[in-house]
Amino acid sequence: MAFINAIFWEFVQNVPVLVLFVAAVWLWAKGRRREAIVCSVIGAVVGSLLIRFTEPLISGYHEPWAVTLVNIVAFAGLQVLFAAYLGTESRWSSWKTDALFGGGAGVGLALAQGAASDGSPWIGIALHSLALGLVGALLLSGFRRQKDKPLQTALLNAAWLALLMTLLISAIDYSYLFLLA
Repeated sequence: MAFINAIFWEFVQNVPVLVLFVAAVWLWAKGRRREAIVCSVIGAVVGSLLIRFTEPLISGYHEPWAVTLVNIVAFAGLQVLFAAYLGTESRWSSWKTDALFGGGAGVGLALAQGAASDGSPWIGIALHSLALGLVGALLLSGFRRQKDKPLQTALLNAAWLALLMTLLISAIDYSYLFLLA
């Protein structure tokens, strides 16, 4: 039961970030950069606050404000950069660069979160880095494909990608909850 609870709250945390990020990529590809930036920032703030206030419901962990601020800044910055990267076509960008950039961003984010959270166990940081690196590498190319779809389809696909992300992160980050269930 604890693992199902973790999946539910992880999904609640991920959906606004990913849906608004896909909207930002879609908008950037259409030349609507200001709106893309607004979507990125709103997604970053809402997602970060959801993580802060729902994480205790998953694991009892009360996130320090420093981690919440790292999340807001990192999510907003990465989303704007990746919206620009994914929203334009270049000969050098492909699924390989998506995997490299996405994986690197995921690991970097997890390390920044770990550094901002005093007393985090290294094994937790390592597992979280693995989870976010894997998810980032897998999902970035999925986000790229959404820019050419109708907006409603792209947003629905973003929700499905959020479910995939949730399952992967939950399986790695919250695997210990299997033992409690």
